[in-house]
Amino acid sequence: MPTRTLTVALLATSTLLTAQTYKDPRSSLEIFEFAAPGVLSMNLYYHFSNFTADDANVIFAGGNQIFRLNVRTRTVHQVTTGEGVSPYSACPHPKNANLLYYMRGSQVTELDLAANRERRIGEIPQPHVGGHQQPSFTADLKSLVVSKQRDAKTWEIGLMDLATGTYKTVITQGFRIGHIQHHPSLPLIFYVWETGGYAPQRSWLVNDDGSGNRPFYSSTDPKQWVTPLKEWMTHESWVPQTGEMTMIMDKVGILFVDVEGKSRLLPGDYWHVHARPDGKFLVADDNKGNLWLIESATDNRRLLASGLREGVRASHAHASFDHSGRYVLFNTGHTKQVIALIDLKAAGLF
Repeated sequence: MPTRTLTVALLATSTLLTAQTYKDPRSSLEIFEFAAPGVLSMNLYYHFSNFTADDANVIFAGGNQIFRLNVRTRTVHQVTTGEGVSPYSACPHPKNANLLYYMRGSQVTELDLAANRERRIGEIPQPHVGGHQQPSFTADLKSLVVSKQRDAKTWEIGLMDLATGTYKTVITQGFRIGHIQHHPSLPLIFYVWETGGYAPQRSWLVNDDGSGNRPFYSSTDPKQWVTPLKEWMTHESWVPQTGEMTMIMDKVGILFVDVEGKSRLLPGDYWHVHARPDGKFLVADDNKGNLWLIESATDNRRLLASGLREGVRASHAHASFDHSGRYVLFNTGHTKQVIALIDLKAAGLF
């Protein structure tokens, strides 16, 4: 399908109606909270950085549109308008700071932030009844991994060529798929059997040509379990420079898992985890609303923020780093549902 260019009128700088800087009472670190004016604001999912490639802007969802925070000026700009925008599908290009990709319905759209111009990449073909998740770049940055729910029982992963908009099916499955992520350097796609709880086999890998579909992290012999509970793995994220994946083993700890499925454990009761691109540090939250900086080699940890669920119990931190590891971004329900930023360099932790 040929692509076409659309010129879009974007809004000027928005006034930050919800913004404050405060010192956390337990960590003593300065925390900057922000939101788009007048709408519920949340970060993107954390399986890649929410920052543009130059780390100058944070991309986030505000209501039913996509916004950016200029990190230096701390001003918010709306970058999409119109109907059908899926703001949580926003996917910043990892190398080109001007480019952002997102779903508008079943349409994959490229947005040039510098030129205020959109380009329609292509349409995910029928049959589909939705199920379009956040795209993920292939390792060569030439295609996006996309998804759809074909019908009531079938889900599909596909590839869309960014130059031509050509769509190619990778795999279909008879269960709900989720957390789709292309490996940062290998021709592999990770996905999960999404049940909202335990699954007979949660995590899977498939080659991006559709071959070699297989279980990824598999539960070991029960005699080898580090917990008497069933091993419940969740909240997975590739580590860009090591090619490992971090996972949460519920109520047990953080696992680093290599592409062969071998793992090592950092014990602790955590909820979500994301690694700095080099894998040397992690940022993880717990169900009590604390956010931790963890050195992966030593398991030494430092409290970054507390009380993240005091005002909004349902808040999920979904914390992540920028590309350099200087900034930590997270959702917070400290007083209301907003987004927060910690400058680790200013805190002497970078």
